[in-house]
Amino acid sequence: MKKILYLFLTVSLIFSSCKKEEEDNTPTAVQGCTDSDATNYNSNATSDDGTCMYNVVGVWETTSAILNGTNILQGLDLIYVFENGNIGTETYDAAGNMTSYAIGPGVSSGTNVINWTGTLYNDDYPNGIDVYLNWNIDIMTDNNNMTWRFVDYPTASDTYVKTLVRSNTYLLSDWK
Repeated sequence: MKKILYLFLTVSLIFSSCKKEEEDNTPTAVQGCTDSDATNYNSNATSDDGTCMYNVVGVWETTSAILNGTNILQGLDLIYVFENGNIGTETYDAAGNMTSYAIGPGVSSGTNVINWTGTLYNDDYPNGIDVYLNWNIDIMTDNNNMTWRFVDYPTASDTYVKTLVRSNTYLLSDWK
């Protein structure tokens, strides 16, 4: 009887160990940036995780400048972002006359926060006046669109948001 029981257990063990395991053919999602225009594009990513980063070097045209709910954009406002970190601005009135320009270094002070110190030249300050601005690159939806939210401009109670698009008309070599 012991031999039969031993044989039964041995045969059961052999058949249970030979049972084929089922394979899981569900593809694993690879998280990452799926936009090929982004600087951190991941060609292996199958699911966009919202971490795409874009190169801001180039000329950007302001499409709206909303200060405390009012659009203060009166003409053309260009932002030049150079590879060395300098940021220049040119502002034109509705007739196409340059009304001011400014240049200075932009320094990142954290995720998407830019501190800018520069010199502003316009009719009121022909010899220039030193200015300091702090802004957040709030949203950069793709390689051609971004939103700046100015911090404490000119006071903490102000809300100032600029919407910019990458210019196809102006080049960095067009600066002033």
